[in-house]
Amino acid sequence: MRLTTTVIGSFPRLHEDLKKAIRLAVDLQVEIGIDIVSDGEQRTDMLSYLSNSMQGLEIDGEKISIRDRIRPVETIDESFKVVDCLEARKRILEKGYSNRLKIGVTGPITFGFSAALRNAGPYGSVRNMELYNDVAIVINRIARLIQSYDCLVQIDEPGVSAGFLPPNKALEPLNIATESLDPKLTSIHACGKLNPKALKSLSMVRNVSALSLEFAGSIENIDLMSRNIIEESSKKIGVGCMKVNILSMNDLTRPEKAVEIIRKMVSKIGLENISYIHPDCGMRRTRPDLVALILRNLINASKSPYV
Repeated sequence: MRLTTTVIGSFPRLHEDLKKAIRLAVDLQVEIGIDIVSDGEQRTDMLSYLSNSMQGLEIDGEKISIRDRIRPVETIDESFKVVDCLEARKRILEKGYSNRLKIGVTGPITFGFSAALRNAGPYGSVRNMELYNDVAIVINRIARLIQSYDCLVQIDEPGVSAGFLPPNKALEPLNIATESLDPKLTSIHACGKLNPKALKSLSMVRNVSALSLEFAGSIENIDLMSRNIIEESSKKIGVGCMKVNILSMNDLTRPEKAVEIIRKMVSKIGLENISYIHPDCGMRRTRPDLVALILRNLINASKSPYV
C-alpha cells in the first residue's frame, strides 16, 4: 500500500509571470508524483493572499492592518485565492492530469491576530472575538466557492499552535470558517509544536476530515496522538514527515527517517487513520533547489511498508 502524498501549499516563486509560475508549480508536483497538488501559492504571502477579499483593511505592501469592520467584498469571486485556484485547475484540466487540487486558505486566528497586532481598528484589541468571527465569515465564503469547483480546501492555522488565542476561544471562529463545507474536501493545517488543549480544539472543529500536523520538525507531537482522540473526532491525520526549514542537502529528511515517523504514527493511531503524508509546512522560504529533493524523498517514503 502506498500512502497518498500532498503538500501544504506554498513553493518559492518559480517564474516572474504569475500564470506561468502557477503552471510550473502544478507541473512540478505532478512530474514528481504528488497525488494532491496545490497552486504553489505563487502570488504572495499567506496574509496578503486575503487582502483583496475583505473590506476594512489597510494595506502597505505586505503589511496589513485593520481600519474598519471586516466584511467580505462583493466580488469574492475575484479573490486572489479563487483566481489562482482556477488557474491551477485550468492547468490540470488542459493537461489531463488526474491529480486532485487542494487550496490553502489562511485561517481566521492567524490572519486576524497578525493584522490586529499592527492596528486592531474598531475591534480595539487582539482579544476581541468579533474580529476573528468576522474574518471567519470571509474565509468561509472563499472556501465554499473553491469547493464549488470540486477542489479541496485546507485552512492554514499556525496561530493555533503558536497560541495566538486560548484553544477554547479558537473553536468558534474555526467553526464559522468551516460552516457548510464538505468535510471530505476540508482539512486544517497547524504547524509547530502542539499542546493537548490545542489538539483537542482542532479535533472538535466541524466539517473537517483531516488535521495536517508537523512531526518531522516537532517529533514530540507524536506523543500527543492516540487512537481515542482520532476516533472520537472522526478525523484522520495528515503526517508532516519532511522538514522544510533546511539550509542544505545535509539537512534533508531522508526517506528512511520519514518512514520511521510514519511507523510511529501507525502504532499510535493505526494506518487507516492516516489521511496522507506531506512536508511539515509550506516551502515558500525553502531554497528552490531543495524543494524537489524534499518532494522526491516524500515519494520514496510513501512506497515503504509501514507495519
